[in-house]
Amino acid sequence: MTSGLQRLKPALRSLLILTGLVGIVWLCGKIGWPAIRANIAVIGKWFFLLVVLYLFAQMAFMAGWWVLIGSRTRRIGYWRMFGVYLVGDSINYFVPPANLTGEPMKAHLLSGSVGFSRSVTSIMVHKHAEIVAQVVFLCFGLSIATVQFALPTGLRIAALGLAGAMGVFVVAAFWILKRRAFGALLHGLVKIGIKSEHIDPQRHATALLDRWLARFYKTRMPVFYWATFWCLLGWCGGLLETYLVLQWLSADPSLWTAVAVESLAMALNSIIFFVPGRVGSAETVRVAVFSVLGLPTAQGAVYSIIRRGREIAWAIPGLLILLAIKLGIGRAPGEVAG
Repeated sequence: MTSGLQRLKPALRSLLILTGLVGIVWLCGKIGWPAIRANIAVIGKWFFLLVVLYLFAQMAFMAGWWVLIGSRTRRIGYWRMFGVYLVGDSINYFVPPANLTGEPMKAHLLSGSVGFSRSVTSIMVHKHAEIVAQVVFLCFGLSIATVQFALPTGLRIAALGLAGAMGVFVVAAFWILKRRAFGALLHGLVKIGIKSEHIDPQRHATALLDRWLARFYKTRMPVFYWATFWCLLGWCGGLLETYLVLQWLSADPSLWTAVAVESLAMALNSIIFFVPGRVGSAETVRVAVFSVLGLPTAQGAVYSIIRRGREIAWAIPGLLILLAIKLGIGRAPGEVAG
């Protein structure tokens, strides 16, 4: 049964991508290609500015990880670590579930220099800080959206419900990670019938991971707050991009409109994390958000295309770095002395 489901996954993934592409073509056709082309012409060369500006958002997310890693790991160098970050970010972008699948690759690339358990610890805490920052951003943005705009009741409930659920997850993560969760998970697996010989090889690694996580959350919370701050700046990079696009398209250029567009699109796109690259679904969500806020749907379609283009532009470097490592042209960070 399980093997049958595994064989179906590639076909299902391909079907979702194809459906998304067809959806994009249908959506643009319904809105009108002439209107879309006219708005794309307005952006023109400014697109490259958006790509360059997003470097600062990526560096902010990387800074959130940089403050969490130890001095030994930092000897690898910032830019090599940034390359590892980009590899994970690219995999996260293309492979569902979004924002999770690239983390094991980052741990693998760092394992030769600092050990697998240490690399996993920094990655897990960074992901936690990233989600905390996202919840803060969403709570602020959705509050603005609900106060400043007459949103449909269903959309308001869905968006606020998601923000609330993410908030509960963040609090639960604090509680669980302080209490040696991975050892308890292995113990639970044995109790439900998993054979002990399948579990025993993992006990030492999980014990180390539990120890490091518990120590971090007890002694280094100021560092966690710094990481969260940097990640929040990273999320604001998307907000700046949205504000600039609204300015260039001569839609409503107010900051509150940009906040509403960014936070609503972020919240709704988080629900469809299972779609590869969110192909089609992200475009539909962004056009729908423009429509709900009373903005022209043609401008929403162009905003979606511009955003997709910038996302792909930043996904390519990580894939090239990974390809170079696989081909032996580049190399993963090696062992650090000391």
